[in-house]
Amino acid sequence: MTELLTNEHYIFLGARIKPLLLSTESEGNFSVFEFNEVKGLEAPFHIHENEDEIWRVVEGEITFYLEDQEIKAVAGDVVFVPRGKSHTFRLKTDTAKAILSLTSTDFENVIRDIARPAISATELPNQPISKEQAEKLIASGKKNGLTILKHQ
Repeated sequence: MTELLTNEHYIFLGARIKPLLLSTESEGNFSVFEFNEVKGLEAPFHIHENEDEIWRVVEGEITFYLEDQEIKAVAGDVVFVPRGKSHTFRLKTDTAKAILSLTSTDFENVIRDIARPAISATELPNQPISKEQAEKLIASGKKNGLTILKHQ
């Protein structure tokens, strides 16, 4: 398990992330992360049972798939993903930066279980998640209200 520190960089599956506000700083109510995503390494379809997601695209272009709805988002756009809805996203640019706000701490626990410290503030992942990482993600998800529906 990785100890998360505000404003430090971590590699979480296909993204470099930076916690901007942790649940310990919000009385356990929510957390906020900066995500730097890489095209081709996006998350599989999944469901968060316990938290809503609010994404604000900062750079790049991301298409969100929420159930059967397709939402195209560019810098400045905000996308709401309610708990209990299957979703994923795909980058339309090589990289994208977004701010993710979560209304529960469960996904923060998944990040703690999977993430590793980044070598630098500019490191980006360059390969798909391994079978071992996928297994860790599924196991952590089961403990934290995250269901992986389809691994790409």
